[in-house]
Amino acid sequence: MARSAQDPWHRGAPPHLPAGAAAEALPPVCLLPGDPARVDLTAEVLDDFRILGQNREFRVGVGRAPGGRRIAVCSTGIGGPSTEIAVVELARLGVRTVLRTGGMGALTGRIPPGTVCAATGAVPGSGAASYYPAGPAGPAAHPAVLTALRRAARDLDVPLTEITVATVDSYYLGQGRPLPGHEERAAARMDALRGLGVDGVEMETETVLAVAGALGVRAGAVLVAHANRATDDWLEDYRPAQLAMLRVAVSAAELLSNDDAPQADSAVTS
Repeated sequence: MARSAQDPWHRGAPPHLPAGAAAEALPPVCLLPGDPARVDLTAEVLDDFRILGQNREFRVGVGRAPGGRRIAVCSTGIGGPSTEIAVVELARLGVRTVLRTGGMGALTGRIPPGTVCAATGAVPGSGAASYYPAGPAGPAAHPAVLTALRRAARDLDVPLTEITVATVDSYYLGQGRPLPGHEERAAARMDALRGLGVDGVEMETETVLAVAGALGVRAGAVLVAHANRATDDWLEDYRPAQLAMLRVAVSAAELLSNDDAPQADSAVTS
């Protein structure tokens, strides 16, 4: 059977993710790290973990949470375009909840490096997300996902700070990092980021929330502050904080996998 250029799936398999077709069905909840290497890190917080495959930046694995529920993990790569691909193809493969697990740069001194954060929403600003309009305020995390993250963090005694983020398609000038000959432009960009009134800057959350929302998939993001741009501090060893964040993510994913998943609440923690 010939593959369609308009919709290049083939025999139930997507063109990018190493899943579908003859592979086993994915569980309903999938964690979304950016870095393929962090898919393997999830093996430290999941049981019976195994890799299903890798294609380009997309590495997919499946394991079991402590309570026995199967959880999927799929890396998105860096930035909006590859993240859009991951979310769309996961949704078509039957995933109903996606949870970004990654890092960010804090823009306020109240969030020191190593802080575990739950993003309540993202301001508009990245290219891939602009094709999935979510209104002038930008896309928001699904309330049930936020509720699950709050409960998981409380149960695990992991402090959780709720934040908003700016998602941008640039790591250097777009995040106000100076390049030779562009110092003034970088400084102006940093001022613009601070003027957005958000707590952090990163490269995938808006795309995850916007694309998932358009497809009827629940979405959220739990992030570790790897750096603080206000204090110019950098987290050299982020492994302990990443593992704490992943434990919260896995616990929340298990709650969201249950038939009696928690309903949204209105509590805010910081």
